[in-house]
Amino acid sequence: MELRETFRDEPDLEIVYVIPDNQWNEKSARFVDGLGMRDRIQFALDPGSAAIDSLGLRRPNAEKMEEGVPHPSTFLLDREGVVRLVDVREDYHIWLDSGFLRDALATLP
Repeated sequence: MELRETFRDEPDLEIVYVIPDNQWNEKSARFVDGLGMRDRIQFALDPGSAAIDSLGLRRPNAEKMEEGVPHPSTFLLDREGVVRLVDVREDYHIWLDSGFLRDALATLP
């Protein structure tokens, strides 16, 4: 939610949340809709975690309910789709500071 608030006034910014298809269900949809996240975040289902695997982000030794779940990751791309920042975390409790991302976004060409 902090990320969405930080970038509320960035009309050209698209936030895409990639989620394994086996993690998307009625409960997760209610959570997303209940917080109004679809207003500013695009949710993209990743069938079989193919994109997650191609980026090398799958969590090894995951529990059954977490199969296909990636390490928490942030990618910042410019308008041409060039990756300008990558951050991959082991701990899903700790994310990049939204102020840091705001400053990084300001440096994009």
